[in-house]
Amino acid sequence: MDNKNNKIIKITALIFMTMILSAVCESIRGIFVPTFQENFNVNDHQIAYIFSIGSIGYILFTYIGGILCEKIGQKKVILLGFMFLLISLTGFYFTHKYIGLLIYMFIMNMGVSLCTIAINTLVPILFISFQALFMNFTHFCYGLGLTITQRTTGILLYKGVQWRTIYLFIAFLYALLTIAFLFTKIPEPQKVMDIEEKEKNDLDKPLIFCYMCALGFYVFAESATQNWFVNFMYKVYDLNEKEGSFYIALFFGLFAIGRLIGGFIVDKIGYIKSVLILSTVALILYSTGLIMGRKGLIIISLSGFFFSITFPTIVVTISKVFKEKSAYITGIIITVSSLINTVFNQLIGELNRMIGVYNAFYLVPISLIISIIFIYNIYKKTNKILS
Repeated sequence: MDNKNNKIIKITALIFMTMILSAVCESIRGIFVPTFQENFNVNDHQIAYIFSIGSIGYILFTYIGGILCEKIGQKKVILLGFMFLLISLTGFYFTHKYIGLLIYMFIMNMGVSLCTIAINTLVPILFISFQALFMNFTHFCYGLGLTITQRTTGILLYKGVQWRTIYLFIAFLYALLTIAFLFTKIPEPQKVMDIEEKEKNDLDKPLIFCYMCALGFYVFAESATQNWFVNFMYKVYDLNEKEGSFYIALFFGLFAIGRLIGGFIVDKIGYIKSVLILSTVALILYSTGLIMGRKGLIIISLSGFFFSITFPTIVVTISKVFKEKSAYITGIIITVSSLINTVFNQLIGELNRMIGVYNAFYLVPISLIISIIFIYNIYKKTNKILS
């Protein structure tokens, strides 16, 4: 029994470290936006392509990863993701062309997506009890990674450390994590029915569409904050990377705290009901902060706490609502939600140019409104199942 517990603890620790590094990879590019513009002589429109090409890689390999988790198991999927991450993070160090930046951003997001889908489908297998608690704690590690990255990277850039050097150091950390995973036993996937047959049975449900939109528009709101908030503060209020990193680090610090205690909130209030309440508060705070101008930046940061539980809590309910083939269905839902995120990240880049950075940023609360509408629909359809 002790040996089994030790294995679970080891796997859990590796999952947490993987989520922290995944957050580092995804969030660091937002801090690098002003640096990318200077080094590669690109504008906001071209920066949007960096986010979009990364999202395309994420989308494709989330779908593929969902299938691979069912076929070859989460461990092999994670190791494959690590391989792509090592290639891309090392490649960033050597690239001096905008096209190279796009290529390696694509490969990096391939790796992140494989790791993320594997972990999101592994947690419900490992922790039969208290799934919401462990899923939120797993994603707390993601929030912790965001917080550490946003503040530390802003300071390092301010002190003259090159962005390429930072990426190379992250590659070194992934190399260590790869070695650790190679010597760790992960539960094998159970045999499942044919994908095409299951697709006919499960993907014909309107509930799938609600999940896609609820997650998609939420993910954009979180992603836009991660990718564009520093640029927003830089362009609208003339804050430098160090000053801007304080507000985004506070946002994701509170975001991490929310995920740390979010599982207890979910257990007390209920899965989707808790998401609905906290998302509404997040919308109110975010909108108020935007309207207030520079003085409202702190209020936008405070909304991070209320963003926290949405993604992990909704994802963990997928395996409860769709009992069979949950890894594949999770992959489908996250794939489409990532597509929504990609389209809207590109849109906000276009709107920055057309209507100005400040006005374009209102796309974030608008997307939260749309997400809340679909979360409410999920609540109505699944209340009996999840209660």
